[in-house]
Order: sequence, then structure tokens, then C-alpha cells
Amino acid sequence: MKRELVQEEKHLKSFLKLLIVLAVLTLFFHFFPKLTPSFLETAAANSYALLSGGSALQGFLIVLLLALAIGDVRRFSPLIRLFKWMLAVATIWTAIQWIRGNEPTYGTTHLWQLIIYATVFVCIWILFRAAGMARYNLKYLSIQQFQTLQALAEVCISGDVDIYKLQIEPIQVAANVDTYLIKFKASNKWVMKLVLTAIEIYPLLSLNPLLSLMQPAARLKFLKRRFTDLEYQSVPRWYGEIVQAAIRMSKQLCFMGYYSDPAVYESIGYVPYSKRKDINERIRQFPGTNSQSLSLKVLEETDVKTNEITADVVIVGSGAAASILANQLVKMGRQVLLVEFGGLEETTTFNEDEVDMVSRLYANGALQLSRDFRFQVFQGRCVGGSTVVNNAVCFDTPEHILDKWINEMGIGINRERYLSSMAAVYKLMRISHTPIMTDERFLNPGGRLFAEACKKMGYDKPELDSVMANINGCLGSGYCNIGCQFGKKLSMLDTILPQTQTAHPGALQIIANCEAISFNRNGNKIISLTGKFKNGRKITIKGNTFVSSAGAVSSSILLLRSKLGIANAGKKLAFNLGTQITAAYKQTVNSYDGLQISHFLKTEDHRYVMETWYNPPMFQSTAMPGWFDQHFRNMQQYGNMACTGILVGTASNAEVKVAGLFGRDINYVPTEDDFNSLMDGLEKASEIYLTGGAERVMPNTFNYYEYKTVKELKENFRKNVKASPDISTGTGHPQGGNVMSNDPKTGVVDENFKVFGFDNLFVCDASVFPTSLGVNPQVTVMSLAYYAAPIIAAN
Repeated sequence: MKRELVQEEKHLKSFLKLLIVLAVLTLFFHFFPKLTPSFLETAAANSYALLSGGSALQGFLIVLLLALAIGDVRRFSPLIRLFKWMLAVATIWTAIQWIRGNEPTYGTTHLWQLIIYATVFVCIWILFRAAGMARYNLKYLSIQQFQTLQALAEVCISGDVDIYKLQIEPIQVAANVDTYLIKFKASNKWVMKLVLTAIEIYPLLSLNPLLSLMQPAARLKFLKRRFTDLEYQSVPRWYGEIVQAAIRMSKQLCFMGYYSDPAVYESIGYVPYSKRKDINERIRQFPGTNSQSLSLKVLEETDVKTNEITADVVIVGSGAAASILANQLVKMGRQVLLVEFGGLEETTTFNEDEVDMVSRLYANGALQLSRDFRFQVFQGRCVGGSTVVNNAVCFDTPEHILDKWINEMGIGINRERYLSSMAAVYKLMRISHTPIMTDERFLNPGGRLFAEACKKMGYDKPELDSVMANINGCLGSGYCNIGCQFGKKLSMLDTILPQTQTAHPGALQIIANCEAISFNRNGNKIISLTGKFKNGRKITIKGNTFVSSAGAVSSSILLLRSKLGIANAGKKLAFNLGTQITAAYKQTVNSYDGLQISHFLKTEDHRYVMETWYNPPMFQSTAMPGWFDQHFRNMQQYGNMACTGILVGTASNAEVKVAGLFGRDINYVPTEDDFNSLMDGLEKASEIYLTGGAERVMPNTFNYYEYKTVKELKENFRKNVKASPDISTGTGHPQGGNVMSNDPKTGVVDENFKVFGFDNLFVCDASVFPTSLGVNPQVTVMSLAYYAAPIIAAN
């Protein structure tokens, strides 16, 4: 922040000086009328009416307010803001009086008052905004929103500021968030501004000052009280959910601005990969890069010269399904055009900055929330899709799931050809285990502790093992979810897409930064796709065959927006419902220093899967249990913790609609069975950690709980966590929405992936899953695409 007044602040100060001079002269002429020049008598009387509203005390208070503000325009900026809104109220009130005025003279007087109030208000608003933007070098937030965030950071990160010292000032936290938001490409990021504005004025409803004007202790007490369920027992539940969601989102912004700053790393025991002592040894063991992304060619808006283009096969998306499908279709002689909403991000430009990488690789995919704001759905949005930001974990399609699809549900998938497709995908994507995937030493250290504890409880292979992944020579940076800058993760961006273009010149084209808006029909045939670039320009893409491979949520949204009359689109959506348990140890663990997801435990009843994982500080802070001071204390032990996620394949009871604030309304509440499975998995994982030597375990619950013994866990856990709103959940694995079926009354696509009722429209991605898998779905997504390719090629 600039210490000297910037030019814009000096302009504001000069204008306030002008106002105080006029105000003082007005009061002087009122109290000493004989000294008023005759030609100023009318002006002086009108000015006094404007200044005082008939009360001399009001006039003196305004002079005092202006004097304080002029003395220090920075320190007393809240007073300037107060003065600005006083002017706004006066302007509105005068406008009402003018409109209601009956006598011509009376109306004229109010008109002049209205003009003067409005002029002063506009001048103050413009100068105050310019001063704040220049002082803080703001790029996205308004000065009011910035000061609200600064006030939140002062109490939300550490709770009691008198006990805990922050490594960076709250003003720097707010500045970090502003820098992040201007980079963030999400079209719905405006909700952050809305939340900050709402949080600022919310205290007025209980006759408190604006949030940023409250004293820190009172501000902390206010937020803590409003963040408990007890506060909302006498009001509708939706009201409490909105307030709690706003406070939770505000705190997440604070965590993001604080824990993403390198100045904080040492205090929590984090060492970025580039500064780890054994980095050269790791590179010697796994030298070079597998990435071929530099050779990938994409078309941007400026490369598309006309508003109508023609292709053979048009595929929406560029992730796991789209890329495998394109690769196989090209080999079969078809010409393919991929239409990708996200942009091309070359792996050579990836870095350790979590905020930067999230803004580049996730976009709106980081802000997908269910209707009640409690369930978050993460999805990548870039060329290569979620394969660029996922953990590359690979599981076979579970046998019991295939049995259910084929035998119980009667879906005509050829099992032998499907298994052959899955084997081909393993080979194509070079899916491997240690030591090819990585060295045992470079696995998540917390994962190894969990695996050792599992063995003490009698678990072993094949239920317990380290993961397989489409990774070759992992260096253990821990950056899987923010893009692998080392080219070790074999994402579509790094492998399939550039390989296909190189092997088949001209056969595969990719249009980036282009949103698929709708399919356009002529009878039972799709004749074109309408796309829209980031600058709003629309293009019409004509083709012979059309495929939606945009993912479970986005493919559903696309079909719904297209208004094709597909009754079941967006329905029967399912997830791998996830939450996590965090374990704290006495000793240093450094779980961040290794492959993020390293080990798994699957049980024979198929109710849940456990996967060990950990994140760099910013991401981990958003999942760290506790709020306020408890969250801060836990983050101080970041280097002593391990984490395991529990995945439950849910019932297909969710639905996505084109509705809500963002046009992507996900309506989902876990069933009782799915919730109980999740709780059983959490309890078992907690027991494993405590048996293995953890000091305490903490579920990511709304109200904070920790358990130090197995006995304490078993006696209290289910008493404390009774329903899904009590715990934080999310997923990177949405499935279903356009399910495959042998009956158009129950599904969207048939066994040939063709949308019922259309000759040349297909869906091929996780949205066609008839049920959820319960394990990481990317192998199944890719295998279905490989399986579908010859069917679609023959269309």
C-alpha cells in the first residue's frame, strides 16, 4: 500500500476543503446575518437549509465530520463513506418532496436542492472511489468491499487478534484477494462482490454499525454468533443457510488471501517444491518431461474469420471422454472439431501459485454450488478438461457396477468389448503403479502413515494399496490439483490431443474459449451448434455428427438449454459424495511433500472408498476443520497433519437445471443411506488414524469437533453429526444426468450413446452413467469413449 497520499486522495481532500469552507461560511452568515452581503442573502438562506435541514446542530456536526476527514482522509475514510450515504439519503428524500410538491415555488426550491445534493453526492462518490482504487491499487473490488474484506480478515483468520499474530496485515490479505479475483476468469465471480456488500450492511438489521465500522472484538462476536445454528431457530431455514453461506464464503476468501501468501509459509511449516532440499535427487531419478502440449494447436476467436463454419464430427468438450473419442474417430477416418469453453494453458507456464493456477484452470468450475450452498462440485475448465487438474487416480470399472448395468438394468453394453476397451485405455494412457508411476519415497507421507495403520487393523492387498494413475515419473510436488508443471501427469493436454494432431495432420481441430450455447435442430436431426466466444461473438458450427462430452453437469445444461424436448435431461444425477477426516500427529509429517492421492482402502461391501490426500496451504485451508481461532491453531500444525477422503457412490437422486443465480442449479441432498455410509466411512477412517498413533482426528463439520481416543469417537461422533447439513461435502466426480437406458421413458441415450429421438446427436461422458461408480471415474469415462468410438464413427 502507498504511504504517501496519492494524487486522487489529494483531489478528494481538496474537494472536502471546498465543502467545509462553504459550510463554515454558511453557518457564519446564518448566525451573523448583519454581516451577510445583500447579494448573498438568498443564497445564504438556501445554503443553510441545505446544510442544516433546520437544525444548527446538524450543520455543526457536518462541519466536524468534514474537518476530521480532511485531517486524515485515510484514517477517517469510513466517515467520508458515511457522509456520502447521508447525501444519498438526502438526495432521495428531496426528490420525493419535489415530486410530491404542489406549489410551483415550493417545487422549484426542492428542485434546486435536489440538483445540489445530487451533484455533491456524485462528486464525492467519484472522488472517493478513485482515491480508494488508487491507494490500494484495486483492480476488481470496490473500496467498500475491500474495506469489508480487510475487516473480515482482521478477525476471521485468527479469531482473537490480541492472542495470535498474523504474518501479513489484513490489508495485504484483502489486496491478495483483489489480485486473485481480477485474474479469476469465472463469469459468476460477481457473487463475491455481492457477498461482501451484503456482509457489510447485514449488521444494520440488528441495529449495529456497518461491519467494517465495528470494533474488532464486537465484530468477531457478531460473526461468531451469526455462524451458529442456534441463532436461526426462530427464522426460516433458508434464511439461516444464506447468512451462514455468506459468512463461510467470506471466510474462505480470507483464507485464500492469507494462506496463498509466501510470507505465511514458514509459520505453518510449508516448503514449496522449488525450495525442497532433495529436488535435484528427484529430478535425477525422473528426468525430462512427458508433456507434448507445446505442439498443440488451437483456434482462438481471432483465428475464426467467419461466423459460420462446417465440420464433420463436432464434439463439445476436450476432457477425458472428448479426447479419447476424438483420437479414435480420427483413426477411423473422421474429421473432428472440439469446442472447448476454457482456454489453452501450456504446462510450461504452470507454477506454484495456487491462486493463479485455480483462476486459470478451474474458472466457474471452482464456484459450482448446490442450491443450499453446502455441496461444492469442482471441475476443470481448460483445454484437456478435468484431466489437467485431477489426481489421475485410476480404478477399473467395478465388476458389481458392470453387473448392475448389464444384468439388473438390462443395458446392452457388450461386456467383452467393454473390458477390451478398458485394457486398451490402460495401454494408451500408460496407466501404471509404482515404481513407474513414482518412487515409493515420493508418495504422500501422510498416506504411508494411514496405510501402516490400516495394516495394524488387518487390512492388506487388494483392499489396501497405493494407487495406479496415468502418471509417469512423479516428482512428488503435491501440485496435481493445480496442474503439473513438470509434465509427469499424462493429461489429455499433455498426451492424447497433441499426439492425435501430430499423427493425423489436419484431422483434429480445437476451438478454445468458446462456450457451446445450444444444439439447433431440424426435425430429428441436429444441423448446427451455436457457440459464443468470451467477447460475446457467436458462431454457427455445422456438422454431420454432434457429440456432447462436456461432463455430467455441463452436458446436461447444454441439452436443457437447447430445448430439444428431452424430458430426462439433467435428471438422475449422482456423485461420488466426498468428505474428509484430518488427523494431527505429534511429529512432523509433511503430507504435502509427495503425490497428493497416494493410497486407498476399499471394503468388500462397496459402501465407501478411502483415499489419502493433502494439498498446498491455500487449498488445504479451505478444507481444514474449525473456524476462527480454532482454524488458525489447526493451520499452525499444517505440517503435522494427514488427511483421508471418504467417497460414497450416491443414489441418482440429484438434478441439474438451467436456473438459479448462475443458470446451473444443482438440487442435491444426500439420502439417509448415503449419509450413513459416509458417516461409517468417516468413523472407520478416524479409528484407523487413532489406532495408528494420531493425537486427534477432526471431521470437517460445521460445528467443530475433535476426538482423541477411539472410545471418545465411538461415544460421541454420531451424536454430534446427525444430518448432512452438519458436515461439509463436495465432489470432483459428478455422474449421470443423461443416463443410458433401454427405455426412452427412463433415460436420455440408448446403448449406442445416441440421444433418443435424434439421428446424429450423441452424449459420451460421465453423464451417461446409469449409476454412480463409488470410485474415481476417469478410467470408466475413457473406456466408454473408446467403446463408443466405432459406433459413432459409423453414424
